Amino acid sequence: MIKTSIEKLASEIGYDIGNSDDIAQSNLLNGLARGLCNSMDEQNFHTQLAYIADKLDNKSKRLIKELYEFIKLQENEN
Repeated sequence: MIKTSIEKLASEIGYDIGNSDDIAQSNLLNGLARGLCNSMDEQNFHTQLAYIADKLDNKSKRLIKELYEFIKLQENEN
């Protein structure tokens, strides 16, 4: 697969956005989610999530778990 310049810089871009504000950070996550959800059918989506989860480091896993807890709290308030 041919890697684009953006793909080669994904980690560095993520790190830079991680040191940015909440708007840039949520835009990054929203864009990633939009791309994943719009680019494949449901079965391939779940397979892709499994591939992603397999490659996450401990910091990423912690972030996603913590974010999930805030989302649950927010949904319970509504």
